[in-house]
Amino acid sequence: MPPKIKIEPQFRKAKKADTNILKTLIREYYRFDRQQVSNEKIASSLTFALQDNPYVSIWLIDVADNVAGYLVIAIGFTIEAGGKDGFLDELFLREPFRGSGVGRKAIEFAIALCPTLEIQRLSLEVETHNTRARRLYKDIGFFAHDRLLMSYWIT
Repeated sequence: MPPKIKIEPQFRKAKKADTNILKTLIREYYRFDRQQVSNEKIASSLTFALQDNPYVSIWLIDVADNVAGYLVIAIGFTIEAGGKDGFLDELFLREPFRGSGVGRKAIEFAIALCPTLEIQRLSLEVETHNTRARRLYKDIGFFAHDRLLMSYWIT
C-alpha cells in the first residue's frame, strides 16, 4: 500500500485583491449548504470585512497552490465568555479537499488564532444535515448547548 500523502494547508489573510475568489467560494458554499444569499449581501459583506476590520477575520486556505476554501471568524463580546467572543461564521472546503484532514487543520488554525485576537470562546453553527462536519467539530471539542439559535432581520 502506498504511503498516505500528507496535506499541509497554508492560511493567508484575505485582502481586497481576493474579492473575486471569495465571491466564488461563498457562492459554492451556499449552494453546498442549501442556502441562498444575494450577490448584494456577499458584496457588502466583503466590502465591510476586507477593509482592515477589527470585527472580522477572513482567511483563504491554500493547498499545493490551489485555493481549497476559506474561513471567517467574526468577533463580538459576551459577558458569559468574559470578553471577546469569536464565531466561526463560515468554514468551507471545496469537494476535492474534504475528508483529507484540511478541515481539521483549518479549525485548529482558527482555535490557535483566537489568543492573538484576544478571543475567550469560539462558537460555530452547523447545519443539521452536515453530519460529517458535526462529527468533526465534536471530535475537536465543540459541544452543543441546550439553547436554540434565533435571529431577527433588522432590514
